Amino acid sequence: MIENLAEYFKPEHEYYLANIAYERLDMQEEKSHSLKCTDDISTKIIGNEYLELIVTRKLEFQPSEIFNLSVSYGARLQFVPERLAEYNWSNIDLNEEFRLNGRFVTFNLLNRISLLVGEITSSYGQTPLILAPNFIHINSSNS
Repeated sequence: MIENLAEYFKPEHEYYLANIAYERLDMQEEKSHSLKCTDDISTKIIGNEYLELIVTRKLEFQPSEIFNLSVSYGARLQFVPERLAEYNWSNIDLNEEFRLNGRFVTFNLLNRISLLVGEITSSYGQTPLILAPNFIHINSSNS
């Protein structure tokens, strides 16, 4: 584990909205629903200069009614050139590293995602769904 992960990247990060998918579903009858929230981290090294990190939060109700929502935010981080050779980055599970030690960037992404989830879920006149900007149930995939 790389406990000082932030030191390997320049402090300026480029944040961007990667994707939003929202589908309002009809509710067939009044009944109990459970909300499933899943977070996903995906990382990709671009050349020897940058790392692209995307965090996706998916919300689904069981049974599949009310709505489905997925929000993805990304960050582009530039490696500090002098520190790049300290690790063989392609042999590291960067998704897990950022889940455990990447709060310096993931907290910002999760804050933005939480804000959009609240705005989108309030758009049909209901109380907004506000979720904590912390990883909930994590899936990860390397690109």
